[in-house]
Amino acid sequence: MYFVIYKSSDSKYYFAIKSDNHEIVATSETYLTKWSAEKTIGSIKSGIASDSFVVDMTE
Repeated sequence: MYFVIYKSSDSKYYFAIKSDNHEIVATSETYLTKWSAEKTIGSIKSGIASDSFVVDMTE
């Protein structure tokens, strides 16, 4: 499992949780800041998936 951060057309951020076969498992709500999305990812990682990685598609 891994996370991919995206920037929407209205300049908000959201992330998708993807399985090891690259299929989307879940998509988050939108966040005003990238930091907020990253903080939520951190919470999820510490709770259930500490070995997962993050792909930043916003840059």
